Amino acid sequence: MTLNSIVANFQTFKLVDLLDILIIAFLIYQLLGFVNRTRAGQLAKGALIVMAVYLVANILNMRTVTWLLNSLLQVGLLTLVVLFTTGIVGSSVAMAKDWADTARILLFPGMGWPQQTGVMEVKQLASMNSSFVELGEEGCVVWSRTGTRLNSIQSGYARPALAAGKNRFVLYNRSGNELRVESRTQNLYTKTMENSITLCAMADNGTLAVVTEDPGSAARLRVYSSSMEQLLSWSLTIADGTPLRLAFSPDGRRLAVAAVTVNGGQMVTNFYVVTLAQGDPMLVGSGSGAAQWLSWTGSQSILAVCDSRAVLYNASGGERAAYDFTGQTLRDISVDASGNTALLLASGQLCQAVMLGRDLGVENTTQVQASNRIVRAGDTFYLLTDTGVECLSTDGTSQWTQSLSARPQGLLADRRQLLVFCGNTVQVLTPPAAENNAQSNT
Repeated sequence: MTLNSIVANFQTFKLVDLLDILIIAFLIYQLLGFVNRTRAGQLAKGALIVMAVYLVANILNMRTVTWLLNSLLQVGLLTLVVLFTTGIVGSSVAMAKDWADTARILLFPGMGWPQQTGVMEVKQLASMNSSFVELGEEGCVVWSRTGTRLNSIQSGYARPALAAGKNRFVLYNRSGNELRVESRTQNLYTKTMENSITLCAMADNGTLAVVTEDPGSAARLRVYSSSMEQLLSWSLTIADGTPLRLAFSPDGRRLAVAAVTVNGGQMVTNFYVVTLAQGDPMLVGSGSGAAQWLSWTGSQSILAVCDSRAVLYNASGGERAAYDFTGQTLRDISVDASGNTALLLASGQLCQAVMLGRDLGVENTTQVQASNRIVRAGDTFYLLTDTGVECLSTDGTSQWTQSLSARPQGLLADRRQLLVFCGNTVQVLTPPAAENNAQSNT
């Protein structure tokens, strides 16, 4: 393009052309911020603004704006028809919000670690997509894995508890009837139940399960979609039991329920699988004692750990495998992303770490130092003691030990980093060998 042509273009440039460019810039800006507007009233307001801009653009003969809005309206109408016909408009908006949170985390990395999170005593800790949520007496906080504070909730609940999925979590009051569904960055819904809440679970796709007290039965279980539409309701009888553990399947379409009851004077836990599309619970097995753990280790297998026995159930019913640890006390359990299990068992002053494969086959049993927590991560596991963290391979070989200034209360392990939680501080735990190599290379 020559200088003369550039000058000629500026000579023909009109005020309407400038307005045309500004409107396009405004529309792009609004599109980027669209994912933050999830309420129906805001969507209606946005639609009215688009219609008004379209009329003005037609009157002023703004060709670019008119063409763009014509295209958007055609695609938008077709999209709305599909969404409302299939009934997934609410979940689509929620998915857009989750994408926006992920984009924010990736585009605006934090300052790194260590950081003071504001939680002195960790009550619950859950990993989420590129982030984690931490619950203490002071409140609930969400941080990115790179050290950015994303969300903070001061609920004022007397007995707070949480359940987390991949991109959102539920914070609820076990001494009340209110719950809050939160994304990684803000509140999505606040709901008040008719009766007191005893237990909640959150699926990776945003499906929510809520157990409440029920005057006419042992308990009532309700399941809600990601847009808080009720999918099913189950009133459990005394014989069915009272739900003590809940776990969604990886695809969020089925719910495993561990419900405790009394049979013949003995405590028994019944294990059910509820298919959300059908709603009818199916009993897959029963075990003595109370359920200490419940999770899916695959699309067709459920791991249930009671007081003295770990059992792998088929989702269609029946036991697939079991491991008995009668005579020992279960101090902690950890299941990694591949379904491998680590049990921390105590017998008097002695502790034992038991490594189990996905089929509950025993990989190794190791006598270990007195520990409070165990974390399994593939071929490695970590022990949290009163004074620090010890790393061992699953064959029982000690890899390294690192002392800490305060008692570690939690550990998040992935391929990129180890985050250890000590009091009010979260820091990256660097293995001594890796730290020495880094110093020798500088």
